Amino acid sequence: MKLAFTFLSYLYSFCLISFVAISQNAQEVSAIKGNFVLDTTLWESKAYLSHIPTFNEMYTISKDMIIAETSIDSNGDFEFSTNYFPEREQLYRIHFSKKGTPVASLIIGGPEENHFFVIASKTKGVSLQGYSDQFPFSKVAVLHSPATGWLKQVDLIASYVDSTQHAGSQLKREFIATGVHEKLRNLADTLSEPLPSLYALYRSNYRQHAIERPDFYKAYLKKWKKEDSAYFTIFRKELPIQKEISPLWIYSLLGIFFFLMGIYVTKWHLKKNHKASKKLQKLSVQERKIFDLIKSGFSNKEISEQHNIGVSTVKSHVSNIYGKLHIKSRKEAMDY
Repeated sequence: MKLAFTFLSYLYSFCLISFVAISQNAQEVSAIKGNFVLDTTLWESKAYLSHIPTFNEMYTISKDMIIAETSIDSNGDFEFSTNYFPEREQLYRIHFSKKGTPVASLIIGGPEENHFFVIASKTKGVSLQGYSDQFPFSKVAVLHSPATGWLKQVDLIASYVDSTQHAGSQLKREFIATGVHEKLRNLADTLSEPLPSLYALYRSNYRQHAIERPDFYKAYLKKWKKEDSAYFTIFRKELPIQKEISPLWIYSLLGIFFFLMGIYVTKWHLKKNHKASKKLQKLSVQERKIFDLIKSGFSNKEISEQHNIGVSTVKSHVSNIYGKLHIKSRKEAMDY
């Protein structure tokens, strides 16, 4: 176990040192260039360029995604212009096709992998140098593009997990994967290149980690808050962390709630009073007078004496009043 982590540490350090040495001598180019001397019995002499809109679509391919194609000359050189690219860096994919296979096809994993990812913009290109005619992307040098170089280093670190899938116990493999993912997160946290930094998180187990360590991702998003590309927008939506709600928002929501409740209660009372008013209009003049006395607490005998009518007549009026107002008792009448 200790040996595995020691090797991983040396691998990580070597990646950093070698890439820094390359990037310090890098000069920017405004095109995507490559030199790959291919075995033409196996490979077509053409290169294809695709735009990759999100990290989730890196291994998706269709003819619609291919934005350019070019021939590879007898010296192995090809070039894609970046004049029509957006000003900000985005993710692209170069791929070759094997003889007899559809143009829009990918070989994922293994020595015959037929694609390579680059980061480029209108003014920032990349130069690639291949070293194998049969397996073109098994060994590639990246020049003039620190961002693309970091993509390669991230893949190199992440690939160590895959290389140990059949080695040792399950627990050992989990320990190694945890160590690799932690190094990827540390790399993401220190990189100044936005897309490679985000890619490093994608290659780590970030969804589970975001649940366990939400503070790390809140700080990460704060660091890159000005990044509004589709890559970061989708990442923000995918993160399983709850956004903090400021007290001002809470007070505002409560204020809106009580305001709406006030409007509702007012409307309810107005509607109730309107219905009551319509029912009162159904009472005759005599019934209205008797109803007013009931509300004032007069008994049937007192009403009889007040209006000079018999008690039985008062009872008849009271019964009619109850029926028209849909009430059943003196108490309901007094509360009406």
